[in-house]
Parts: sequence; C-alpha cells; structure tokens
Amino acid sequence: MIRNESRQFFFEFDTETDYFSTSPKSRWLILTVEDNDIFQQSLVSALSRMIIQGKTLEILTASSAKQAKVVLEQRPDINLVLLDVVMETDDAGLRLIDHIRFTLQNPITRIILLTGQPGMAPNRSVMEQYDIDDYWCKTELGEEHLFNVMNGNLKTWQRMSELKNAHQGLERVVTASQKISCQHDLSPFSQTVLEQIDQIIGISDGGIMSLKMSDPLDLNNDSAVLAATGQYQPYIGQPVISIENDLLLKRIQQLLEQKQHIFDGHSSLLYFSFQEPNPVYYVIVVKSTDVLTESNIHLLKVFAENIANGFSNIALTDYLNELAFKHWQTGIYNRNWFCKQLENEAYWNNNAQIVLISIDRLSDITVTFGEKFVIQLLETVYAELSDITGIQAISIISRDAFAILLEKSQLLTAEKFEQILGKKNHIQHLEHKVIAQAVSAQLTPSLNHSPERLLGQLESHLLRLRTTSSSHFHHVSLDNEAIFSKHIRLLNEFNLGLTRDEVQAYLQPKVNMNTGKLVGFEALARWFKPNGEMVPPGVFIPIAEASGLVEQLDRVILLKSCSAIKQLEAAGIQVPISFNVSCHELLLSDFSSSILEVLAAENVAPQQVDMEITETLAMINYEEVSATLRKLIQLGMDVSIDDFGTGFSSLSHVTELAATTLKIDKSFVQYLGEKSSSEHIVDMIIRVATRFGMKVIAEGVETALQRDKLIELGCTIGQGYFYARPMPIDEAVKWAMANS
Repeated sequence: MIRNESRQFFFEFDTETDYFSTSPKSRWLILTVEDNDIFQQSLVSALSRMIIQGKTLEILTASSAKQAKVVLEQRPDINLVLLDVVMETDDAGLRLIDHIRFTLQNPITRIILLTGQPGMAPNRSVMEQYDIDDYWCKTELGEEHLFNVMNGNLKTWQRMSELKNAHQGLERVVTASQKISCQHDLSPFSQTVLEQIDQIIGISDGGIMSLKMSDPLDLNNDSAVLAATGQYQPYIGQPVISIENDLLLKRIQQLLEQKQHIFDGHSSLLYFSFQEPNPVYYVIVVKSTDVLTESNIHLLKVFAENIANGFSNIALTDYLNELAFKHWQTGIYNRNWFCKQLENEAYWNNNAQIVLISIDRLSDITVTFGEKFVIQLLETVYAELSDITGIQAISIISRDAFAILLEKSQLLTAEKFEQILGKKNHIQHLEHKVIAQAVSAQLTPSLNHSPERLLGQLESHLLRLRTTSSSHFHHVSLDNEAIFSKHIRLLNEFNLGLTRDEVQAYLQPKVNMNTGKLVGFEALARWFKPNGEMVPPGVFIPIAEASGLVEQLDRVILLKSCSAIKQLEAAGIQVPISFNVSCHELLLSDFSSSILEVLAAENVAPQQVDMEITETLAMINYEEVSATLRKLIQLGMDVSIDDFGTGFSSLSHVTELAATTLKIDKSFVQYLGEKSSSEHIVDMIIRVATRFGMKVIAEGVETALQRDKLIELGCTIGQGYFYARPMPIDEAVKWAMANS
C-alpha cells in the first residue's frame, strides 16, 4: 500500500463568503470515508459550515470501507460520498463503490474519489464501470473548488432523484388508469378522473373540473360541468358559462382555439376532442396551490392519453396497462402484473403453488435464429404452460423466464413438467425442443414475503440449482431464509479462504489417447476449509462469480499453475498447464498486461500455459474478447473454448472468435457408443476444428469405448476419469513421471 502519512491536508475557508449561511432550510446528507483523522476533521469542519442550494450539510463519517458499508446500509438516503481511494487495502475504495452500485443497487448517490497521491487517477474504464462521478487530489481542493465540486454533484443527485420520482409517478398513473377503467358512465368516469389526478400530482387547496361541450365556439350550447373537486364543486351540473371567473373562461376559450393542452403556473388545461360519432369536446381544468413541476406536467400528459380514450368511449384503452403489466413484444402479462396477483391473499391461504421456469440459452437462440424466432418460441411456451390444469395466473417475469400460479389440488410435478416441455415444436419451419429449468414452492399464510422478494428468492434458488444439479425441476421451501444466511456465511468464508491459502490447484492430465502419454494438465480450483472439509466447485465458483471474487480466484489458480510448471520442469517434464478465466476479466482493458506481468514475475513463458474460457459467455462478447485473446495467442499462448457445442452461437462466430483449441463438452462424450446423435455432434465439432485449423480435446472420457470412438472420429487428445481424476500438484508430478 503506497502512503505518505506525514503529509496533511487542511481547508482554509473564508466564513464570509456567500456560499456559507446561517439560515438553513433543509439538509443534504454527506458521508466522508477517510482513514486520515486530521484530513477528516478538516473536511468535516469545512463542510459543516456550507450551505448549498439553500441546504446545510449533515455529515456522517467512516474511517474505513468496512465502517462505510454499515453506514450506507443504515442510511440509504445519503446524497453524496467523499471517498478516500486507498484505505485498509489498495482497492478498498473501489470495492466500496462496487458495494454501493451493485450490492445496494444504488445508482443515485454521487461518489467523489479523493486521493493524497497526485497522478494516481483511475482510468476511464474504471470510472465508467463503477459510475464514479468525480476524482480529485486532496491538495487541489481549495476553498471555492470544494464548494463547486459539491454543488455540481448535488445538482446531479437532485436531477436523478427527480427522475426516480418520475418513475414512481408513472406507477401512480398506472394505478389511476386502472381506477378509471372501472367506470363506464360519463359522470362517474369524470369524477374518478379528477380524483385520480389529485392522487397523481396532489392539488391541495386547489381544484379540478371536467367540462363537456358540443360547440367550441359557443359555451352556452349544450355544455356542462361534469365533475369537480375543491373550489369548483359548486359548479357540478351547471353550464360552463355559469363559471364566475372571466379569466378562466377566456383561458378555456383560448384552449379550444389552440386545440392543445396548456400548462401555465398554477393552472393547467387539458384538451380532448372527438369527431365521431358526433363532435364533442372535453376540457379538464387543474388548479393547484403550488406551481406544477415539470415532472407533474409530464405525468398529466401521460395520464391525458388514457383520459382521451376514456372520454371517447367511456372505456380506458390498454395503453398504460400494456406498458406496465404486459410484455411489450408478446402481449403476455409481465412481472408487474404477476406481483399484483401475488398480493391476493387467497393464493396464500389456499396454499397455491408458484413455479418459475427459465428457458436455457435464450440469448444464444436469439443470436442464432433471430428475435422473431424467440418471440414465437415464448408464445409457444406460453401456450403450452397455459394448458396446465389448475393454472390460476401466468406471466413473463424476465426475458427468459415465466412464472405460474397453480391450485393446490393441481400441483406441477417433475414428470408433468417434462411432458409439457419435452415435445418438439415447429417454429419458422424448424423443429425445436425447449430446454428449461424450473423451481416450485408452496405459498402458505405463514410466509411474510413481498411479491418482489418472493420472486427474487425463487430466482436465487433457480440460479444456484442450475449450477449444482442436473435435474430440470426442483421443489424448494420458502419457510425460512436459512439457505440465504448459509450463502452469506459461505461467501465470507470463501473470501477469507482466498487470503489464507485454502484454495488449491488440482491438476487433471490431458492425454494422447493413441499412446496414453501426457500432453498437458488443466488446473482446477479446489477449496478446503481449515477443518479439512472440501467445498464442491459447483458451490463456491458461482459464489465467486456472483460476488466479484472470481478474478481473485483465477489469479490464485494462475499463480499455483506457475508453481506447478516449475515443479514439473524440475522433474524433467515440460507440458503446458491450462487455467480458466471468466469473460468478465477478458473485458477489462488491462487484462492481457496483468496476465503477462504475472507470468514474467514467475519466470514462466506464455507458451507454457493455456487459457480456457467458457463458450457461451465468450460468444456474447466475442468482438471485444477476440482482440484480447488474439494478442495472447500471438505471444504463443494457446486459448481453448471450454464446453464447446453446448451453445447455439458457436458455429456462426467460431471463425471470428480468436482461439486455438475446441474442447468437446462431456455431455456429448458420455453417450458415445450409445447414441448416434452424440457421435454426429462430436464428428461435426472435430470437422469444424479441422476446417479452421484448431486443435480439439475431449472432456469427460470415462470408458475405453468412449476413447476408441473419439480416436475413430479423429480426436486424439482427451481428459477424464478414464485416465486420472484431478489431483494435488505433488501427486500430479508423480503421475506425470510415470506417464511421460
């Protein structure tokens, strides 16, 4: 950690300047995270006397990223964080930012990085990745400078907060639209419209009035006040001309001439006209105590679209309902609608079954077959699920997932699930079988979960089970959250385990299947707790990927691979060792240089290591990933595409993705000699590799029959239990000496 503890920073502010005041109206909430007590005190002293945009500053402090996490979780209303870059660790600041943006899901709080080390600014990609708003050296923050930095960022917070409020306002618009859709007579409809406008923007002591006219040029002719609130209530049922306000009558006439809404200060007038079946004109007058904000005006405009349709036939169109409660491409009910259904206590009291169904590799299908194909696929799945007996509700809750509610007496089982989605469908003249995963749970009165929390918990179960189980259907319990507490404990233990050398590299041989001789190793992560318990990779690797620890894990395995290479060389064995890398790392701008730095520091040449990346993730970002891979290949490093053949986009992009080797997934190898389809797929992959000058390796070779079939098809390199299980480095060296 680079520090200069002797260097102190002080703020010398002039208390007479006009950006300090003694008459605060309200407060901004500021958090300073700084491990230098003197600078912290100076900063707090300066900020505590500031008035920004008429508000004083309430300052919270933390002397470490760990303390700051606690403060942020207790005070989610913090407006701005002043954050020291380097504290208990070199990356403590960036990890705290990652916690704010991704763990706490907080995109609004402004973050300003401060450093005592000039010239140490993070690069642009880091600023963008973590949504860092500003970066300053502490010595540059003088009297006016600090104020300007704070002022600008708090203005940004204000704008983002207003945008968030606007989203909430749109939700109120949706609710209001549902209210007016229940009214089918003109007067009740109009009264409901006015009540809902009050709910959307808040009129206070003002009033709202709904008017109807047959002739915009003659307010005496067949005109009436349909409904009113507040100060306009006495006019209900009266002709428009009876309104005792000449200025308002002139404004109504002006509105009818301009034929468009008018928003002006405290008063707004909404205009609606319809020519069929008979000409009719409606005006809504909105008078508020406070001047309407731009956000309120926007909400009125949006709501006016629904009012217009309601006035035209006394029935609200589905405009906002479609927007809020239906999947925009298929018209199927969406997540918002499903959450509304979950608010119905009848489902919980009757022990209904909730099932989440996720379609595998939908992104790959989209790339390969196109968006229209995917839409038809979703519609096909929807139709099949809709035929389930006892279904109460069904919706699309994400791009690739459905949720359904079933009666207790008609529970969905694994067998029924396989029957429903097991058959092949014809979509755009192609035969397609849907592959999906599902989790189900019982809703009981004892559960106390919000709909979103419930769906989130089930989605978490689905993600975990997808990586740890081969079954396509799982039933889980929602009675307690022990599993999530266990997940958090395991995450903390794994984080500590990385620093305590608990994670080891086990080596599995790659063998020339013609000769049985060793040609290389793959390094696989194994985690052993202090008590000797081994945590399965299928448990801790998803945790590492979800928590951002996968980069640290991959670095540990790379370092141990370098150590293994030296041990093998000392025994007279020179074979490459492959290590796995997440595609998230490949997208980092400094990835290749960081890998090469490790190799140089360990005195290992690029030719002595191979890199393995997962096919599916690589294909999603193949254009960005290829540039990094190509650079490493040019230096002599082999790059393998792991689990090749399990994705849908492989053949369309394999010529563009930089790689030297394709690894045949074990799911195809295990049925060689039993299923002709597996043989055809393996043969195709080998032909693709040959066509584009790539090597090919088979994973999961467990029998002599599989080995012989692979050799017959032209694949000579394999790895699997038939030859050896993954083993500690010392054992691997002994195995290599006996099989080289």
